[in-house]
Formats: sequence, C-alpha cells, structure tokens
Amino acid sequence: MSRKEPWTHVEVLRLGHRPERDKRITTHVALAARAFGAGSIHVDRKDPSLERTIRSVTERFGGSFSIETGVSRRSVMGRFDGTIVHLTMYGIPVDRAVRELPEGEKILVVVGAEKVPADVYDLAHFNVSVANQPHSEVSALAIFLDRLFGGRELERSFPGGEVRIAPASHGKAVLPAGDGNGSMEIEDPFSMEWPPVPSEKECMTLLHMLGTSTPVMTHVREVHRMGMDIYSRSMEFGSGRDLDIDAELLSAGLLLHDIGRSRTHSIRHVTIGAELARRLHLDDRIVSIIHNHPGAGILASEAAELGLPEEDYIPVSLEERIVSHADNLVGESRRRPLERALERLRSKGALAAVERMKRLHEELEDILGIDIDALT
Repeated sequence: MSRKEPWTHVEVLRLGHRPERDKRITTHVALAARAFGAGSIHVDRKDPSLERTIRSVTERFGGSFSIETGVSRRSVMGRFDGTIVHLTMYGIPVDRAVRELPEGEKILVVVGAEKVPADVYDLAHFNVSVANQPHSEVSALAIFLDRLFGGRELERSFPGGEVRIAPASHGKAVLPAGDGNGSMEIEDPFSMEWPPVPSEKECMTLLHMLGTSTPVMTHVREVHRMGMDIYSRSMEFGSGRDLDIDAELLSAGLLLHDIGRSRTHSIRHVTIGAELARRLHLDDRIVSIIHNHPGAGILASEAAELGLPEEDYIPVSLEERIVSHADNLVGESRRRPLERALERLRSKGALAAVERMKRLHEELEDILGIDIDALT
C-alpha cells in the first residue's frame, strides 16, 4: 500500500490552534508529523513557544523538520501545488483514499480541531477518515501517515541530531549521536572518566547520557547563554577584566546547574545534582555551584521546611552567584527581567527570597559594572 518516499513530500497544516489552551495537543500533532514522515508543519495561530519546542526537539533528535506558525489557511491551501487531504471522521476510509491518491504528488495533510471552517471540506481534494468515530487528531494523523508510507517511515533515520535512542527491552539509553552508523557502544556515564571541569560539548553529552529531558535541555542552554552574556558584557564594558572569573568553570556550572533534574524536578534536584557531580568526580567548585544555585540562596532554616538537609544553600563565589542569577532570569526557556522573577516569588509569598534576589542582582551589577536587566 506504500505509495510515497517519506519525509520529503508531505506537509501538515494544523487548524484551530489556541495557544492558551491547545499547546500540548498541537505539540503532539507536530511531533507525530515529524516522527511519522512529514517534512514540515504549518500552524494557523502564531505561537513562538510551540516553535521553540519543536525546533528544540529537532535539534536534539535530528532530521530536517520545519515549523511555521501564524499562517493563513487560505494562503497555505491556495498556493499548495499538490494534493490536499483533510482528515475528518466524515471522509472516505483511509485505505480507499491511499489507493486513490495521485502518484508522485506532494501532499498537504490538514488536521483540524473541534470546528473546521466549511471551506476546508471544499478546498480539500480528499476528505479522509481514520474510522468514522470521534477520536484524537494525533492518532488520525499518525495512522494516515503510516498507511500512506506503508510502515517505511518507522525505519527512517534522523541525521544531524545530538542524541540517539539505543533500543532496549529494559530501561532506557539515550546516547550521543556519534557518527550515525549505529556502532557506538552504550556506556555508563559513571564508568567514564570526565574532566573535572568539562567543556561545553562534554557537559551536553553528559546531560544527554543521563537522560535529561528536552525542556530541561532547552532551559540550561538558555541559562548558559544568559550567564555567558553577563560574563562577556562585563569583560567588554564593565569590570570583568579586573576580576578573577574562571570562564570555563562558569560555562560548565551554567550547563550542569540542573543536572539533578535528570532524576527529579523537585527542589531536591539541588542535593541530588550535587551528589551526581561527586559521583562523576567533577570539580568541587561545580558541586558547590549545583548545590547553591536555587533562587538567590536558601537558608538552613528554610531548607528544613522544603525537605532539604538543614544546611545553607547560598551562592558565595562569583561564578556561583552568576549561575544562580542567570537561572533566576530565565524561566523554562525565555529570559525575563528581574521584576518578573520577583513577582513570581511574591505570588508564592516568598518575601525573604525576594529581598535576597534583589540584593544579589544589585551586588552583581555593582561588582561587574553592567546593567544585567538590559540582557533580558
């Protein structure tokens, strides 16, 4: 039943996306499109966050999948020079549609939400159903693409990524991409010898080998960029050249500060992360950066209430303080000014933490001789 070479001739158009409500389901539509053979997706509402998520996945796992949001359905469908397939439970059966699709033409697969404009049914060359019953647009898209490609999309390679999955019947193994020929042996990161202060590439490899999630990887990349921007701005325009800042240590600390989130997303990630760093025999200064990075520090009296061992978690060295504050000024994936970070703490009633963060911000600006908020 296979009729097309996957991943080069199929595009997906997602209609009815509501960024404030549909981010998760549309993300899954895009991921299904990428995984099951489409080459790109167009989304009718502008959503920069969705774009970042899908591009981050593609960057990490490889392939050349592209995404654009904020498109006009009439424009996309009107200019498309191939066959338009609209997935709807009111259409003809998928097996019949696949048999009738023209050979060798590009295909635009239209995936709607609850209410699809009436003109879509008329503009489509084929209205196709994957069962004439209500179900998820994600499952409809995945099944349609699988029938279209006859299962060959499951054998597709995704070159150019940072990691690859090593299939395993038990557990999970996420490995650096290597040379793409599948010859890389699975290694336990704790059995490897890491430099005390790993390079940027080594830090990323380590995080991947520990199975760090895509959102956390996206976060640490942006924290790294933020922290290194602070360093560079201070070196160029501030007092950085008069300070003894270890740039290599700072870079590694920025990338590894959330290493504990490969195991938990609770506040315990700071102690678990510090222990992971010790087990990996990393520099004690990196251990301290990880241990002391949350907020602008946590006092021993507060730690006990949070379920942490009763000790201080306060950034002391300049590298620790830059990492801590770069993390403060980055949300999950985007930079935010100090006031927005403070407002988040105020909403939680953490007034003492608000004062510590303000003080850390002011002290760093004074020491480094720069306007840090200008970098957000």
